[in-house]
Amino acid sequence: MSIEIVLHPGSGSKEEIKQHLLMLGFRSCQHLWDWPEESLHFHWFEERENLSFDGVEATIFPRRAEEKLREPGSDWGLHTRTRASASMGDLKQQNFLIRTARKKFGGIFENDWHGRNRYIPIEKDRRDAVARGIYLCYENTRERLAAVRYALPSPIQTFQKLMGTKLEGMARLDPTRVLYNALVPFAVAALEHFFSQSFKILLRYEQPAKERLLQQSKKIDIVEVLAIRDGKKTIEDVVADWYSFQSISSIHAAFHEWFGIDFWRIIRRRKKIGKRLPFLERRFSELIEFRHGLVHRFEINTQLQKKQIEEILDLSRALIEVFVEELEKRRGAPIRD
Repeated sequence: MSIEIVLHPGSGSKEEIKQHLLMLGFRSCQHLWDWPEESLHFHWFEERENLSFDGVEATIFPRRAEEKLREPGSDWGLHTRTRASASMGDLKQQNFLIRTARKKFGGIFENDWHGRNRYIPIEKDRRDAVARGIYLCYENTRERLAAVRYALPSPIQTFQKLMGTKLEGMARLDPTRVLYNALVPFAVAALEHFFSQSFKILLRYEQPAKERLLQQSKKIDIVEVLAIRDGKKTIEDVVADWYSFQSISSIHAAFHEWFGIDFWRIIRRRKKIGKRLPFLERRFSELIEFRHGLVHRFEINTQLQKKQIEEILDLSRALIEVFVEELEKRRGAPIRD
């Protein structure tokens, strides 16, 4: 659920309220809603220790005559909003903004979930910086895989009708099958993104890994040094580049060498994918080989069907799930909701 809190200040000009927002780290932005022309929009997001998931939206808006009649005060109101997927850090910042603004400008506020002059009850954040970071990556990757799966086109009926007939071979000419092939590299890229980002997050925050990093004597190119200096790369990016996250053996090496995580063991199990119960290791290996055939040998599988690409996308999600499940067990703390 999103939470909206509207402050009706007892005093304060548009510029004074704006300066208060800027002082708290809010930045000017655009808004999709149809606000009055004089409105100003801001957004707060804290990347440090992955404290934010969506951030906090804030809008300074001209109050209507009936609002000022009901609640006399400033000509300007302050609308704030956090989305349903907001983190504890986002909710705390929304409360903090309203609390400090009310202290400075007075007035009353309305919380659409909790009532008049009621702040958001904040639960203890069960996730640390690692868990928050991996959760964000986990949700982002799963959402994109789900979006692609949902958007998959069905086979063209003209060709589909040929299945089970003497002309079944012509069904391979269905152009949607070519599109299905093109999504195989996407499925592998989703896994590469998730595992590489998870590696970087763990490397940045896990103390044993940071201590191991201090013991490294491997030289890095001056190009990478300059990229770090200019803020285009981080140390974690450089170390992650030592590994390929499109190879099972390399994924295992990265996580085992730095964190003692046995990736081979994690994927040597059966997990239901659609109606099947395959070994994840075998299916992952087949997926990588399929991708290599497409990218390096330009091989197109004209027999690939919609249900098969659906299973490939589901496989990617399953591999992510079992990895996160292992991290939760090892760390004794939740990552997923």
